[in-house]
Amino acid sequence: MNDYNHRNDWYYEGQISRNLVLYLKDKGYEILKDNSSNPNARGEDIIAVSPQGVREVIEVKGYPTGFYTKGERLGEKNRTNPKLQAKHWFSEGILSCLVNHSKHKASGDFLLALAFPLMERYRELIRKVEDYFTDNNIPFKVYFVDENGKVSIDDFCINKR
Repeated sequence: MNDYNHRNDWYYEGQISRNLVLYLKDKGYEILKDNSSNPNARGEDIIAVSPQGVREVIEVKGYPTGFYTKGERLGEKNRTNPKLQAKHWFSEGILSCLVNHSKHKASGDFLLALAFPLMERYRELIRKVEDYFTDNNIPFKVYFVDENGKVSIDDFCINKR
């Protein structure tokens, strides 16, 4: 299986990012930053401005594959459980949002968001933390992208602003 390329997986971060950018453009957003072609780039993955003028700072995560994605073990089954790895990636996404908040708070009105492939593991993790955002009236948006590229949104406290 040495011809395995995880970038072709629908849940690969670059695919999720590309589909989200297409969705946002279709909804009339202006895209200020798009790391879809380079998911390993530092900083925010997507910065977009809604038709209402709200800037969204979006951190994108894919879902871990069950195979090694590089090196001499390319394509071999990975010993790390993807469900466990997804929890780590989710945590990194939350941390990136906190860093993005500090980075952007002086520049005016903005909204933090995360984007994930539509996987039950990510939905489960969101359910575990959503009360924090709701209880503290912190506007936050989560985009989910399914295997067909369709986008759905969970938002917390957005309409209370």
